[in-house]
Amino acid sequence: MPTAPEPPSSTPSGDAPERLFPERRRKKRGNGLSLRINIMGTFVALLSITVVTLVTFAYVRNSASVLELMGRFVERVSSSGIASSMALLDPVETSVQATARLAAIDEGRARDGSLFPYLMSILETQEQLQSIYLAFDADGRFLQAFPIPPGTEKFGANDSKPPEGAKFALRVIDRKGGVYSDVWTYVTATGQVLGSETSNQLNYDPRPRPWYKDAIATKRLIWSDLLVYTSNRQPGITAAYPIIAADGRAIGAAAANVATNQMSAFLAKLDLGQSGIAFIVDEKEQLIAHPDAARTVRQDGLKYSLVKADQLGESVITDAFAAYRAAKTPTISFESGGHRHLGSFNPFPAQLGKNWLMVIIVLEDDFVGTLRENSRELVATGFVVMVFGLLLVALLSSWITRPLTLLTREIQKIQRFDLNGPIALHAIVAEVNELIHSMNMMKRALRTFGMFVPRDLVRELVASGKAIELGGQNRTLTVMFTDVADFTGLSERMTAGDLLVHISRHLAAISECVAEEDGTVDKYVGDAVMAFWGAPVWRDDHALRGCISALKARRVQALMNADWTAQGLPTMFVRIGLHTAPVIVGNIGSAWRMSYTAMGDGVNVASRLEGVNKVYGTQICISQAVVDAAGPSLVVRPLDLVAVKGRKAGAMVYELMALRGGNPDLAPTAAELEMCRLTEEGFSAYQERRWTDAIAAYENLAALAPADKVPSIFIERSRHFLADPPSPDWSGVYEMKTK
Repeated sequence: MPTAPEPPSSTPSGDAPERLFPERRRKKRGNGLSLRINIMGTFVALLSITVVTLVTFAYVRNSASVLELMGRFVERVSSSGIASSMALLDPVETSVQATARLAAIDEGRARDGSLFPYLMSILETQEQLQSIYLAFDADGRFLQAFPIPPGTEKFGANDSKPPEGAKFALRVIDRKGGVYSDVWTYVTATGQVLGSETSNQLNYDPRPRPWYKDAIATKRLIWSDLLVYTSNRQPGITAAYPIIAADGRAIGAAAANVATNQMSAFLAKLDLGQSGIAFIVDEKEQLIAHPDAARTVRQDGLKYSLVKADQLGESVITDAFAAYRAAKTPTISFESGGHRHLGSFNPFPAQLGKNWLMVIIVLEDDFVGTLRENSRELVATGFVVMVFGLLLVALLSSWITRPLTLLTREIQKIQRFDLNGPIALHAIVAEVNELIHSMNMMKRALRTFGMFVPRDLVRELVASGKAIELGGQNRTLTVMFTDVADFTGLSERMTAGDLLVHISRHLAAISECVAEEDGTVDKYVGDAVMAFWGAPVWRDDHALRGCISALKARRVQALMNADWTAQGLPTMFVRIGLHTAPVIVGNIGSAWRMSYTAMGDGVNVASRLEGVNKVYGTQICISQAVVDAAGPSLVVRPLDLVAVKGRKAGAMVYELMALRGGNPDLAPTAAELEMCRLTEEGFSAYQERRWTDAIAAYENLAALAPADKVPSIFIERSRHFLADPPSPDWSGVYEMKTK
């Protein structure tokens, strides 16, 4: 095999076309989403991220600020509650101490009840007091003053209704002469006695009481533990102070009972949100004050007892104390019932001498709920804005993508090698307009390219996306050659410019006939045309298409000749040869220039068949292979058994006359059908050596078609063989001496 030629010196070897080198295979990907969906999706994603980020940031920052403010608010409320509670207790301490000192100055007057008016005045000014009293150590004498709340139905030792208009009850317990007496006197605000009652069954002695013993022992003000008063079944605490005589002896104690319902009433007025609660507990976690004062005491039959915080039956309080015990910090954040809460456990001042706690529990949602609702509204507003923005982006993306969508359709047309007309689009995006301009340039380039390369080949290459490579394949094609008779004489009669126009019209007409039947124009050689069917796009009926194209070319040329004759221009007689055979078809040439063509013995035979027309005076010669492949729709007549130049074996050659059942312009005439019959009759007799019958048949044909050259040829041969019969091995093959 000869080596490939070196490239021309003007072309550097490094510039060899990239199509000759294997392309890197790209990973196959999906079709992807449309640009419009991508634009809208990107907008939705960006706007969603923006809205969510802003709302989240605002909510987190505002929540932190609100929670901080909530913490400060709770602390202020707690401090206020403690201060208010101490404001109830401090005057009591002062009053108890003052009463003790007055009793110490004049024990006798204190014992005989002379201080009752003073005690009544204290009760009038300090509503938190349940009672104020004096107890003496020597004999257990006990003097106690009670305020009587309006509407009281039961009071005193006997639980009887107090007299109408009674404002105070003055109680005196005495053991004079070893006899216990307990007298209750009901008086008005001015001291007027309204009635009295006696109860000698209680046998109350203050001296064993813890408050009395602690006051005497410490000789200072003390506060008792929380207890339930038997007189009104209310919880309270007692402030006691010793009565110190001039000689320093403790002769008794002054005390006051403080009802915690005043503290409960204060707590009930606090605004701690819809679910917030505040209460006071002692070191045993017993309720001292609660917004619902009735819940601080529990009755079991005739017995009254204090209630602990965890006995209220509220899980949030139980969870709060559990979190407080675990954290051991005054302020806690905890979860209860699926919600976050804030708890505050602030101790009372040490000067009280009691380990009391002001407890406040609030639901975070009561403070940040509005903020959360605002955040939801902001999200909803953002969603509405997103919807309107999406509509706007849909409109904008339509303006942007519509030219691209139409341009995609134009590109798909280019893939089908539909290159008619320019791309008449305009976009609002400059880059898209540049792309449209470039695509128009490409269409013009491909149209020009299609003039030099078979259009089907270009269409196939564009559609497949494959690179053009050297190489071919074996394929059975129908090949056609055309030639203009006496082109040399024609060129002598016309100027070069007129001849170029004249022959171009002829070549354009032939090419159009080929294209109409999906054929491929291989090349133009002067006035000759080479075309074939079956490549690059395979057609099962390639032989029939080739024959139809040849008949169309004959008809179109006849019409042009009539027109040219009318114009006084030279006419053309076109000769056509068709052959069907296996050939090699593909890109043939070099890396720097190649041609898509067909080559092989079948191509040569087609060319020789075009030349056969010169001998027999015919216009379209086709081989037996074409007749067999095209089918019975062809109207043909046998010409001769011919061995074309360059071949020894003979092959049957036919003249294509017309087409049955197709284009009516190509249908046979009665004269053509008769010519075919007479030719078949004469040729059959000729092959069978019936020379006289052959002469008769061809003479009839000559009479029918005087211009037909075929009868004279076979009449001459038959007469020769009639006079000088051929040898027994005569095959009837006519060997062509010229092309």
